[in-house]
Amino acid sequence: MGKNTDLSLQAEGVKDLIFESGHEKSGPEQSELSASRLKKQLALIKVMAQLSSSGITVYDHHKRAHVYTSRNFYHLFGYDISENQPVIENQIFDSKIHPDDLLEMERNGYLAMKFLLELPAICRKQYKMVNEYRILSDRGDYMRVIEQHQVLELDAAGNIWLSLGVIDISPNQELSGGVSSQVLNFHTGEMVPLLHDAPVSVTLLTAREKEILRMISNGKLSKEISYLLAISVHTVNTHRQRILEKLQVDNSIEAVSRARRWKIIA
Repeated sequence: MGKNTDLSLQAEGVKDLIFESGHEKSGPEQSELSASRLKKQLALIKVMAQLSSSGITVYDHHKRAHVYTSRNFYHLFGYDISENQPVIENQIFDSKIHPDDLLEMERNGYLAMKFLLELPAICRKQYKMVNEYRILSDRGDYMRVIEQHQVLELDAAGNIWLSLGVIDISPNQELSGGVSSQVLNFHTGEMVPLLHDAPVSVTLLTAREKEILRMISNGKLSKEISYLLAISVHTVNTHRQRILEKLQVDNSIEAVSRARRWKIIA
């Protein structure tokens, strides 16, 4: 899925999460190696997609974008699009999710990533997140789907680089229930509870980041925020970038929208 369900969220106070060990080495040899690994993985995934009726995606956490989406994934969401056509924006897929399920999906994705990134890098590929939720079918009614996410590749620094998503129609079509999410160690069978011990609004953004985001929501530019808070424009822009990373969005409009939905700001 998009940024709400992929393993791609960050959180204040959980080390530096995605890039806790520093960015992957960016020299030409490392870039060539990464490209080779990506090509190999995508070749295997495409064969898997041809043999399966599941919808399959591969998400690149460095680029913050899907680098592969199978045709069956599009079909499940009611779109007749080939794999070679331009990728549909995440917001389009999110609009298909039952509105009562979307916020819970975002929250559970945050908690799952928080758990994964507290693990030693060597253990991160041993877990997968399993979600059940409701989406709007092409018939105009809701159906339950089951979606699994797991880490596919780590970069040279041990950070999460690629994750694999697999989605199917759920055998459980009881529509009165909401979201069901769990994290599973598929080596040991251990189930990890997602502990909702603190609201996202408390744990995600710092007080200064919330203050800046409120100013952004009121239409203030970085230069104006800099003057009002008596800090440099560079510092404001650094805060803005961290806000985008933590909320896993691409621009300020999306950041304000998600922050309001999560009740981080009014």
